[in-house]
Amino acid sequence: MNTQTTVGRELSRRSFIGGLASLGAAAGCSSLPCAACESPLVRFGVVSDVHVRLANGGRTLAAGYDTETLEKTFAYFRDHGADAVVIAGDMADSGLVGELKAVADAWYKVFPGDRAPDGRKVERVFVFGNHDSFGLKNGQKVFKDAAVLRREAIEADPARAWDFCFHEEWKPYFVKNVKGFDFFCSHWQPGIWCNGIAETGSVGCADAFREAMARCDPAKPFFYVQHSHPRDTVYGKNAWGVDDGTATKLLSAFPQAVSFSGHSHEPLTNEKSIWHGAFTSVATGSLRYLSANAVWSLTRTSGYENGMCNYYLPGVTRADRPKYISKYDAPKVMPSELPRPDIRVGQLVSVYDDRVVFERREFVSGMSLGDDWVVERPASPRSYSSRAAAAVPAEFPAGSRLKVERTVAKTRGMDKKGVKIPRQKTQALRLSFPAATVGGQVAEYEVTAVGTGGRKYDTRICAVGGLYPRRHANFAKDVVATLRLDTLPAGVGEISVVPLDSFGNAGKAISAAMA
Repeated sequence: MNTQTTVGRELSRRSFIGGLASLGAAAGCSSLPCAACESPLVRFGVVSDVHVRLANGGRTLAAGYDTETLEKTFAYFRDHGADAVVIAGDMADSGLVGELKAVADAWYKVFPGDRAPDGRKVERVFVFGNHDSFGLKNGQKVFKDAAVLRREAIEADPARAWDFCFHEEWKPYFVKNVKGFDFFCSHWQPGIWCNGIAETGSVGCADAFREAMARCDPAKPFFYVQHSHPRDTVYGKNAWGVDDGTATKLLSAFPQAVSFSGHSHEPLTNEKSIWHGAFTSVATGSLRYLSANAVWSLTRTSGYENGMCNYYLPGVTRADRPKYISKYDAPKVMPSELPRPDIRVGQLVSVYDDRVVFERREFVSGMSLGDDWVVERPASPRSYSSRAAAAVPAEFPAGSRLKVERTVAKTRGMDKKGVKIPRQKTQALRLSFPAATVGGQVAEYEVTAVGTGGRKYDTRICAVGGLYPRRHANFAKDVVATLRLDTLPAGVGEISVVPLDSFGNAGKAISAAMA
């Protein structure tokens, strides 16, 4: 098999933009110069947030939480020449040994004896996330008996669980070398809860790795893996799922470092999933329950009625979240026309003498999520603002029209104590319009209206279609959104909708008279 097909195909249109560039699809490798078809120095797969879940007292895997997609993902990496596979945390949804064992069984089914069919060794580079690490609480849903739960929770004895599943010694921090490239790995520590905004599950990584990293060749990349995002890197300062800054401080001394992290479940169609400053930080997306706009909603005080994860705000503690939900997530009316998408994503990473290439894929459809990301070696810092300036905004197709009509909808939401509010009928507006499928990848739609005295209504709608590959049928699916009428200011005469990409670049608006 020609393991250069993917990268070679893309390189015919390669165009570097500073330290980071996108690659476009083109002809096969045979039409390219030999230089474009060279073998990578190392190639590896990257996923996270697998979330295998036990049900029925631990006797079976829960429906929709099995290993079918994981096996398909492993097979893709195997068939495309991976020398290693990274899982950046959250393998066991309830933190149970049986869930971790299901992940191990999927691995050995695809890589028996840790080897591919051609005999090459394929290294496991797996770390625990928060879900793996507090099974004594989450596992109560599966095992009611406390003694049984203590035996079955990874948290109770992670070394025993790791040895049982993967037949190797568990260490909280470890290094694996794959074809001459170091992977520095940090497990989330057992028993440390998740708060999403200053994770401390891997705080010992600096002491464990600083000296070893300093001995690394500065001209050669090394890789770092933990579950939470290094703070102030991917998605910016308001990201959910970041650590307390430990990893950022550690890695900033090493421009050649490339980190991989999960936790936020953001889509890989979000261009802010890769950051290049003092080092390179790459978010992994997720292989289970995508949570689009977990990041985008953080700085807003309204909107995202169809969001999948908008319960967090920087500085808001767990105890304060019901108050936050009440204040910013007031009773909504968005119906089930915008369900949680079944999108499961990962990356195939190829390292060459002069670049690192990140291929993004969706593993349910088997389709590419878009142009590859490329980081040059040696790399130059590239800010989000400079990348945004070079990006092409998403646009509606020519002739697109917005339709606005009055309807009746039922509310949903919680009170300030976090208790569900009884559903009630309310007057609403139903908006329908074509998806923004032209130009860049749409991330969200901004809905605005101006009322008497210049009072402005502003809300956002997650662009579910924009989370899919462009060739997927759902990418171009029309958008239907329902908004509460009583949230609009008096005197509104017109409603406008604007497509936005993940940098916030706006396309051209479409508008319609108030129904």
